[in-house]
Amino acid sequence: MKTRHFFVSVLDVNEMLPFMVKKKANLGQSMDEQERARNELEKFIDLLSKSFKEPVWYMGMDIISGKSYERFIFENGGFFEVMVEAPIALNAHFVHQKRGAQFAKALQETLRKQLPASPITEMFLHSIEVQDEAHGTDQSLTFKDWDKMKDIRKTAGKKKK
Repeated sequence: MKTRHFFVSVLDVNEMLPFMVKKKANLGQSMDEQERARNELEKFIDLLSKSFKEPVWYMGMDIISGKSYERFIFENGGFFEVMVEAPIALNAHFVHQKRGAQFAKALQETLRKQLPASPITEMFLHSIEVQDEAHGTDQSLTFKDWDKMKDIRKTAGKKKK
């Protein structure tokens, strides 16, 4: 089967993005947190749509293996998924490298508007690049990788206490 896949994959290991869903003590607080994060994600998608210069349409939410995905589709081709639990993962997929490059630039512009100016932010923004599955530059974030990062995060949190 013929494949052509370019993607932009970003992992927020520093937990800087404002739409991360944070764990709360009870159901009421968790519901409020979900709403807060959802509102922040909507703001982010609106800014991204403006930077990308095309509509970004909401496709819905999925829960797969305990991970929540918010999914979006681009007007002119490609799709975008956001894992909203920490660490947040952003993955956009395209069939043309040029579209991936346009998206990567728009994503950097959008994040620059939302994140505080700092060396960490600059390193994060410079890590955003288009990758090509067909030519050996595939460093996509898999479920397994994300689970490892989440486990490391949990272990590090326990040691701090």
